[in-house]
Amino acid sequence: MKNIAKTFFYVIGSLLLFISCKGNKEVYQQETTFSREDFITKELTGKTVEFDEPIMKPRQIMVLDTLLITCDKGTKKHFQLFSLVNKKKIGERIMIGQGPEEMIMPSFINGQDSIRLYDMATSTVFSYSIPEFTLNADPIPAKRYQLKESYIFSELAELSNGQLVASTNKPEVPCYLFDKQGEKVKNLGEYPVGPEKYTDIERADAYRAILTSNNKDKIAVCHFFTDLIDIYNKEGKLEKRLFGPDHFYTRFTEYHDGKRIGSKPDPNNYRDAFYSPVSVDEHFFVLYNGKKVNGTDYNLLAKDIFVFDWNGTPKVHYKLDQGVSRITVDAQKHKIYGISDKPEFHIVEFSFDI
Repeated sequence: MKNIAKTFFYVIGSLLLFISCKGNKEVYQQETTFSREDFITKELTGKTVEFDEPIMKPRQIMVLDTLLITCDKGTKKHFQLFSLVNKKKIGERIMIGQGPEEMIMPSFINGQDSIRLYDMATSTVFSYSIPEFTLNADPIPAKRYQLKESYIFSELAELSNGQLVASTNKPEVPCYLFDKQGEKVKNLGEYPVGPEKYTDIERADAYRAILTSNNKDKIAVCHFFTDLIDIYNKEGKLEKRLFGPDHFYTRFTEYHDGKRIGSKPDPNNYRDAFYSPVSVDEHFFVLYNGKKVNGTDYNLLAKDIFVFDWNGTPKVHYKLDQGVSRITVDAQKHKIYGISDKPEFHIVEFSFDI
């Protein structure tokens, strides 16, 4: 009788464990879930910033005191400078090319006391003093160096002591840490352990991400295809894994077409999540889309901005009256500037408070 009872409890225990594991199938390890109800919700109304010359096709924007700087595609010079005071265009910077002062695919690096740019095509970091970049039509970098890794990183973020962290899109590790000479210091972070068992190629695509930092000792890795944000310290230790607000992931499947090997998303479950994270004092702002890519209302213009502190605590949910694809934030003047291409490219300004 005792053996029968032991067998009964063993079977029940195993069944409960199976059910429990099955119920946790779509949960990331070490995750902290959040929902929209965890935030203070505020609605923001945007207005178009009318400059004296048209905005071209900006990929990125940065606000610098009274200047708005756009990083454009399809122009002779990469950067356009506009005054936010008189709304006039005041100049263009950096020719397209491979010359010593030229760039091919530049992007901004979040910084504090200088303007730092990263040319993805050449893996080169350029540092300019603010007066040099804003006042000189052909600015000369105070410092220039190449990252000692032959890989195209999409964007970089700055930590203390001039260190840089890059999102890798490599299957073995999500981020690299570089010193101020461009030497790789170490791998940083680990990919999430989620509901799918991915191949290396699938993992690299499924967990593509963009990052920002607090310019000191923390990094927020914001994922494109699952609503997941990982906060690491500069040693690479995961401090918070935030999952929400809709708790989804996009399944990627590896393919071989005879010419190349890659992976592609499940079209029935393909959604955009986070992009354009921005560090703002003790917080970071991040755009959230959430739309299904094959949905009839799909576009890249997001109408939600979530604000967290650097401990991962939800703070504010800004609901925008019009969508934007990229943002920059003026913390002193409490302004958010965003890029919209509907119906044509223009800059939208929102006033906010936290």
